[in-house]
Amino acid sequence: MKRVPWVALGIMLAALATWASSYLQPISALLPGCAFKRLTGFACATCGLTRCILALGRWEWAEAFHWHPVAAAAGLLLPVAVAWDLRRAWRGHPYLDLPDSWAVRMSVWALLLGTWILQVWRGI
Repeated sequence: MKRVPWVALGIMLAALATWASSYLQPISALLPGCAFKRLTGFACATCGLTRCILALGRWEWAEAFHWHPVAAAAGLLLPVAVAWDLRRAWRGHPYLDLPDSWAVRMSVWALLLGTWILQVWRGI
């Protein structure tokens, strides 16, 4: 039994949604702002993510990188993840176990904290 490439399908669906977001540009002003920023006056770690996705939908990578550098960089890596998952599914390999490592968890937290500091410093 072949396994379903859920990672690749999810990424391709997200890419389709990002492309479709370019058509939603006129109504993007109706979206509510960041509740965390409204309450505290500081940007949150995800501030700028909506504008980043809208810019990616228009293929404006520089603007997307300006609004949320981590999300734009992840967008560049998504084709690699799709190819990896399709190759694994084609060969029938199971998914790898998630790493249970203190270093990996701390790296993710450091990336999140670093993004938050960057967004606050830039005043996004």
